[in-house]
Amino acid sequence: MTSGHGPYLRTLFLHPPSYEGFDGGAGSRYQARREIRSFWYPTWLAQPAALVPGSRLVDAPPADLTLEDIRPLAAEYELAVLHTSTPSFAHDVRVAEALKEKNPELRIGFVGAHVAVNPERALSASNAIDFVARNEFDFTIADVARGGRLETVLGLSYRSPGGIRHTPDRPVLEDMDTLPFVVDVYKRDLAIERYAIGYLLHPYVSLYTGRGCRSKCTFCLWPQTVGGHRYRTRSIEHVTAEIARAIRYFPQVREYFFDDDTLTDDLPRVEALARRLGKLGVTWSCNAKANVPYDTLKVLKDNGLRLLLVGYESGNQKILNNVRKGIRLDTARRFTRDAKELGIKIHGTFILGLPGETHDTIQETIRFAGDIDPHTIQVSIAAPYPGTELFRQATANGWLSGEALVDERGAQVSALSYPHLLSTEISRSTEEFYRRFYFRPRKIVAIAKEMVADRRVMQRRLREGREFLRFLTAHRGEEARRPADGLTRRPARLQVIVPVPREPATIVSVPAAVRAATNLAGLEDVERIVFWTEAGALPKSWRRYLTALSRPWTHVAAAGGSGSLAQALEPGSPVLVVAPDTVPEPQELRDLLARPIGEQPPTAWIWRGVPVAAYYSEPLMLLAHVERESEVFPHLKLLDAGTPRIEVAAERWNDASGVAGARVAERRLLGSLRRPSDGYLARFDRVLSVGLSRALVRTAITPNVITALSLLVGLAGAVLLANTTVWMAELGSLLLWASAIFDGCDGEVARLRLLTSAFGARFDMATDDAIHLATFGAIVIHVHRGRPDLSLTGPAVSFLFGIMVSMVSVWWLINRLPPERRLGFKRVYERLASRDYIYLVMVLTAVSRLEWFLWAVAAGANLYWLSLWSWARATRAR
Repeated sequence: MTSGHGPYLRTLFLHPPSYEGFDGGAGSRYQARREIRSFWYPTWLAQPAALVPGSRLVDAPPADLTLEDIRPLAAEYELAVLHTSTPSFAHDVRVAEALKEKNPELRIGFVGAHVAVNPERALSASNAIDFVARNEFDFTIADVARGGRLETVLGLSYRSPGGIRHTPDRPVLEDMDTLPFVVDVYKRDLAIERYAIGYLLHPYVSLYTGRGCRSKCTFCLWPQTVGGHRYRTRSIEHVTAEIARAIRYFPQVREYFFDDDTLTDDLPRVEALARRLGKLGVTWSCNAKANVPYDTLKVLKDNGLRLLLVGYESGNQKILNNVRKGIRLDTARRFTRDAKELGIKIHGTFILGLPGETHDTIQETIRFAGDIDPHTIQVSIAAPYPGTELFRQATANGWLSGEALVDERGAQVSALSYPHLLSTEISRSTEEFYRRFYFRPRKIVAIAKEMVADRRVMQRRLREGREFLRFLTAHRGEEARRPADGLTRRPARLQVIVPVPREPATIVSVPAAVRAATNLAGLEDVERIVFWTEAGALPKSWRRYLTALSRPWTHVAAAGGSGSLAQALEPGSPVLVVAPDTVPEPQELRDLLARPIGEQPPTAWIWRGVPVAAYYSEPLMLLAHVERESEVFPHLKLLDAGTPRIEVAAERWNDASGVAGARVAERRLLGSLRRPSDGYLARFDRVLSVGLSRALVRTAITPNVITALSLLVGLAGAVLLANTTVWMAELGSLLLWASAIFDGCDGEVARLRLLTSAFGARFDMATDDAIHLATFGAIVIHVHRGRPDLSLTGPAVSFLFGIMVSMVSVWWLINRLPPERRLGFKRVYERLASRDYIYLVMVLTAVSRLEWFLWAVAAGANLYWLSLWSWARATRAR
C-alpha cells in the first residue's frame, strides 16, 4: 500500500517514550534526563520526515506519551522509523516489540549514532528491528519509504532469511541545500511550546545550518559517528529562507538556536549569516568554541546574537590536551571577557571525569567556572559513547565501571572509574559543582535581578529551581544506594512470575496481582514481570495500572503450559515466583533480596505454614514443576523437599485470597498512609483524611478531581477569611481546614489506587502553593480592613527575610547532608512546615486577632533558621 502522496509507504517517525523527561535528541550533548525538565527538537528525525510525503513525526517524551499511547499507531502505518540512543536503546527495543506485536506487518527501522556504530549488534537485539540506517540517514530512509527492496538501498543494514546483510555505505551528503526545511515538519506535527531549554528564551526553535565539526574532541558523539569532522554547510540564502518561513509559522517564537556542533568554525560565514539574520530582526543563539575573536563577536552581537553555548569542559589544561579540545585556558578567559563586555550571555558546559581527572582537577575546574562566571552552566559526566575515541580508550585501559550511562530514572551516572577516582566520586562532584557555582551571593543577586525584571523569567526560574532541588535530592538517594567501591553495576536480571487466578482477589479495588507486581517493580534487582494467567487474557481494566509499572512486563496464558512459560523466560536468569493473590510488604521484599542475586540457593519463603514465594537460580528448575499443557499454576508446588526455608513474619506478607485476609491487607495499606512528616496537629487531619479516602477509593472520583475540589474549597475559604465579619471569617478558616483534609485525600487515593503520576504531583504542588498564597493574602486583607491604622511593613520585611535565610539554611545544613545524618532533624522541621498553622488561624479568627498571626509567622520564620544554626553548632561541638 502507499500513502496519498504518491509511491511512499505510510511512515511514522517516532522518538519513543522511555524514562520520564528523557531527552534523547540532545545531539552532541549528553542524552539523559536533565536536572530541570527540558527538551531539544527531534531535528534528526524531522529532516527525513520532511523528505517523505504524508509521514508523521511523533516526539513522545515532551508530549508525555507512554507506550500505551503509542501502541495503537502501529495499525495506521506501514513503516516506523525510531530514533534511539545508547542510554535508551533497551527501552526503544521494547517499544519496537510492542509495535510489531500490534502490527506484525509493520516494517521497523532504527536510526541514530548508537546503531550506526554497531548495526549488527543492534539488529541482534530483537527480531522486531527489520533494518538499521547507518551514518547520515536522511535519504536512506527516504529510499526505504518508497517501498523498494532493502538490498538496493545504500547505507542500510537489514535482516534477511540468510542473516544480517549490509549494503554499501551511502556517499557523504555534500549539497546540504538538497535537504528540505524542518520547520515545515515542526509546524505540521509538533507543539513548539513543549520544547524548553533553561538558558534559552521560551518558546524557541532550533535547527541546523550545517553538519560536522572541525574539532577532534575524543568524547563528542556526533562528529565521530554521523556528522564527521568536515564542516558541510547550507547556503546562507537557504538558512535565512527557512528562518523567514519560521517567522511566519511561529510568530510567538522569542529565539532561534542554531544547533551546528560549532557554528563559529567558519568565521567569515557566521559573520555573513549574522548580517542576514540582523535584517530579519530575529534574536538568535548558537554553539561556539571559546576562541572567537572580539571583532567577530561584535558583528554577531550587533545582528541579534543573544547567547553562546560554549564547551569549556575543564579548567585544567592537561585534561583539555588529553581530550584534544584544541583550546587554551588563557584564550578561553579572554574570549569570555570579550563576550561579557559586548553583553553576550554565555551558557558554559563542563565535563567531569575525563581522562586525567583527579580530586584536585575537579576543584580546579569549579574554581575556573567561578572565575570566568558564565551566565549559566551545565555540568555533565564524561560519557564513553560507543564509537568515540573516549570509549576505545576506556575499553583499552579498563576504565569502564559498567555499561550504564544513566540510572533507572534516566539521569546521567558515571560509567568511568579510575584507580584514583571512583565513579561515585565523579557523580557526587556534579552536585558540589552546581552548589558552589549557583549558591554564591553574586550569582543569587544576579538571578534575583532577572526575576524581578521579567515576570516570565520569575515563573520559569521558580519552577526550574524546584525541579533542580528535587533532582539533586533524588541524585543523592541514588548515590547512597550505590556500592561502596564506586562501581556502577548492572542489576541482576531477576525475572518475577506473578500468577493470576481466574477470579483474582482485590485489595482496595486494585487487583492483588497488580499490587504485588508494583511492589516488586520497585526493587532494583528486578528486570521484568511475567503475569501467568489462568483465564487467558489480562483484564482490560488492568492496562491503566500496568502502564505506570516501572519495569517491563509480559503476559503468558497458562493454557500453553510449560512451553509458553519457557518462551517467556530468559534462559540462565534467576526466577522469583510469588503465590497467587498474595502481596509482600516492600520491606520484606528488600530483606528477601538482600543477598546478591545469583548467589542465592533455591529458597522458599513460608508464611503461616504456607509457601508464598520461591526463588530458582535457573528457569529449568521452575519449569520442571509446570506440567506440559497444564492450565493451572502449581500453587502448592513452590516448595521442594530439602529446599532451604525462610519464615516470614505475619505482618510482612498479605494473603487476599479470602475475605478476612483482604480486610487485614486493607487495614495495613490504610495504615501505611500515615507519614512521618505529618505535622504534630495535622496527624488528626490524617485520621480524618484516611477515613474519607477509604470511602472515596471505592468511587469513580479520581485524585485530580479531589485536588481540584481542595483548590476550590481552599480558595472559597480564603475569600471568606478576607471578610471582617467574624462568622464569615471563621467559616473561611473552617473551609481552609477542610481543604487541608482534601489535600491529604488526593495523594492517599492516588497511592491506594496506584494512580500516581507526574502531572498529578505537579497539580497537587501548584494547588498547595495557590492555597498558601491565597491564605496569607486573605489574612493581610482581613487585617488591613479591620485595622487600617496598623502598619504591616515590619512583619512583612521580617517574614520575607526569615523565609529567604531559612531556605538557604535548610539547603546548607540539611539537604546537602547524607540522608542518614539529616532524617531525624529534617522530620521535625517538615512537621513544623506543614499545614498545622491552619489551627492557629482558626483560633485567632475566633478571637478577632489575626494580626497576631502575621507577627507569629514573622517571628517563626526567623526562629526557624536560628534554631537550625544552633543545632548545627551543637552537633559540631559533639
